[in-house]
Amino acid sequence: MSTLQAKPGAVSPADGTDLPTVSFASPADIKPIVLRARAAQKVWAALSLAERTLRVRAIASTLMNRADAISEILARETGRSILAARFPEVAIATDYARMATKVAAVALAPEKIKLSSIDMPGKRGVIEQVPRGVVGIIAPWNYPLLQLYKPLFPALLAGNSVVIKPSEHTPHSAAWLGALCDEILGTGVVTVVQGDGEIGAALIDSGIDALTFTGSVATGRRVAAAAAERLIPCSVELGGKDAALVLDDGVLDRTVSGITYSAFHNAGQDCAAIEVVYVVQDVAEVLVSGLAHAASVLRVGNEPQSEVAPLQNAHQLSTVEAHVTDALAKGATLVAGGKRVGTGFGYEPTVLDNCNDTMLAVTEETFGPVVAIVRVATEADAITLANQSRYGLNGSVWTGDLAKGERIARQLDVGIAHVNGHGWTGSQAHIPWTGTKLTGPGIAASRHSYTTFARPKVVMVDKGTKAEPFWYPFDDNMDAFSLALVDRSKGSLPALFRLIGLLGKRVRATTSIGKSTE
Repeated sequence: MSTLQAKPGAVSPADGTDLPTVSFASPADIKPIVLRARAAQKVWAALSLAERTLRVRAIASTLMNRADAISEILARETGRSILAARFPEVAIATDYARMATKVAAVALAPEKIKLSSIDMPGKRGVIEQVPRGVVGIIAPWNYPLLQLYKPLFPALLAGNSVVIKPSEHTPHSAAWLGALCDEILGTGVVTVVQGDGEIGAALIDSGIDALTFTGSVATGRRVAAAAAERLIPCSVELGGKDAALVLDDGVLDRTVSGITYSAFHNAGQDCAAIEVVYVVQDVAEVLVSGLAHAASVLRVGNEPQSEVAPLQNAHQLSTVEAHVTDALAKGATLVAGGKRVGTGFGYEPTVLDNCNDTMLAVTEETFGPVVAIVRVATEADAITLANQSRYGLNGSVWTGDLAKGERIARQLDVGIAHVNGHGWTGSQAHIPWTGTKLTGPGIAASRHSYTTFARPKVVMVDKGTKAEPFWYPFDDNMDAFSLALVDRSKGSLPALFRLIGLLGKRVRATTSIGKSTE
């Protein structure tokens, strides 16, 4: 592989200075890398689940022991403060791995097949979960560590080797994790290949057996199509435009705090960030005033206690600016933020009031520290407008009436519906992270994600020594036997006795056809 300067965007979000160079792959490098991963997978898969569990937990515990080192790398790549880099990606790693291994024990457990002793005498079977082989992970830049180990841990636990293609904007955290995996697992079980979309395309075309992708809708469509052409399972998560529905009977100070965190955490660069708030008119003034104040006191930058990091790259900053400009031109009211700050890609936490569905800030994923307020007359209007979104990841209802909140939550066309909270399940290894519509059909975490990482294999054993009654020849007794089967399926008890009576005749006939003639 040739050593190249990191591609555009691989700069410090805090001040725009270049990050250190990394070794980029060429498309020709990828197939040999996958072949080496396939050889390593045979050895890795031969280990017991108990042994793989110990190794995966060792990755997480070693990561935690070196928390300062990886937190510093994350801070440089994302522009966050050390505190914000540590939480949540680093701080939850051990707990996430522990729960992921418990999930694996359930998801990968053999399943005994139930068979009728009358229809299938002497037979037993089991459904086993076997690894796909080599799993590719194409990861985004918003959570450069978390978005790696969320698919990595279950892929490894299922017995796969893994090839990771991180974002070219955040290559260093992936390189650090890859080196750690080499140390714990041995070379080849986890491989990191650096590069841009060209390398991602080469990975899909390299002969891998499954793929996870997190990124934009446009790229996700191409990735899913390419995977389908190659008949490999592919889990795609393509972002969100999460909405919060604020009713007129909630605890508004807690609601303001919750929405503020969910909208501006990681500078809004979270597919589960609250980007739109549908608020019932009766409480709109109080809510907007509270959000404006909360946004105005948040600190932007990478200082030790800065709550809001810069945007990760210049392209994302330009998207945020375009959405705010569009909203203001179409009649939105700026009540907080609305401009760049600092020497890097910082942007003030921004609250836009009086928004509507003609505005990009309401209809398109902003992926930045901007929340659009849409005032509605009734909660029914809020439900209708929220469900018109083209995305469907998280949705939340904020109310003092929990029963009503649950009823409304079940009406939201999303993968994860909350009452008086938002987005936090993404850090839980046992809860599905999934959506609908343009968010994509992918499932991360939980036992439900294992269709990407393992496939069912059926093993059947027959201890019988005689031929089956339904084998050749098709004689008069076979005709009677099949008619009795039909009658029995209709619930006829006499038909069951006829079946039993015909069974011996059929076995003698089918056994005789297999005997050698002299």
